Amino acid sequence: MADRATEKKAWEVEQGALVANELNRAEGTDYKAEAGTSEPADVVLTSSNPNFPNRSAQVVSIPLNFRHRDDKQTVQRLQATLVELLMQRGMRHMLVGLILSGKAEMHGMKPGVVDQLADIIVSEGASKDVNIRYDAIYDRLPELAELVHDIFVSHHPDVIEEVSVDIPAGGAFPMDGRWIQEGIQKKVDKYGGEKAVNDLMLIIGVAGFVNDEQVTAFQKTFAETSLPFAEIWINTPFHGAICLKRRERSV
Repeated sequence: MADRATEKKAWEVEQGALVANELNRAEGTDYKAEAGTSEPADVVLTSSNPNFPNRSAQVVSIPLNFRHRDDKQTVQRLQATLVELLMQRGMRHMLVGLILSGKAEMHGMKPGVVDQLADIIVSEGASKDVNIRYDAIYDRLPELAELVHDIFVSHHPDVIEEVSVDIPAGGAFPMDGRWIQEGIQKKVDKYGGEKAVNDLMLIIGVAGFVNDEQVTAFQKTFAETSLPFAEIWINTPFHGAICLKRRERSV
C-alpha cells in the first residue's frame, strides 16, 4: 500500500513540474513543484521570489480510475507482457496508451497478437509521437484491430526511464471533452462545490489518452470564465502543458 501511495505522489509531483516549467517559460517565473503536505494541496508550486506567490494544486488523472483495474488482472498481465516485449525491442522512455475492446479487457490477448502489437508500436512510434487509430490498425492487422482500437505513443526521456503502458477502463474513446469535464467535476465534488476550489489550481494528467480534438472540443464548449478553480492546466503527451483557465492577475 505504501508503494502505491509513493508512486502516486511521485506522479503528482511530475505533473506539477510540467506546469511549473511552462509557467517559467511563459511568464519568467522560477516555480518548482513540491509535494503538498496538507489538504487540499497535492502539489505546491513554490518560488524563491516573494513576488511569485505559492500556488497550491490538486492533481487528477483522466480517464478516471484508469490506474485501478479489476481483480481479474487481465489488463495487468497485458501491460506487463507488452512492457517486456517493447524493452526487448530496445524501447526506452516510452509511454503507450491503449484503448481496448471489451473482449480484450475481459479475456486478454493471445501471445502472437501481443507480439503484433509490440511490432506496430515500434515500427510507427520508435522515434516519434503517434496516435494510431482503428482504421490504420485494421488496414494492417485486422485481428489486432478487433482487440485494440487506438494506440497512443509518446516519448518522455525526463520522466519515464523505461516503458509505461496505460489502459483506461471502458473501451470507448470519446471525441468530445467529456473526460476532461469528468476530471474537473470529480475534484469539485470532492471538496464540496465550486466555492471551495476558488483559490486552487487544478492539474489534469492524461496519460496519453487525450488528444487535440478532445482539448479543442472542451474549449469550444466551456468558456474560461465558466470553469471552477483559479486556474486549470492539462498535461498532454503531444503538446505539453496547456492552460485551460488562466489565473486572474491581481492588480
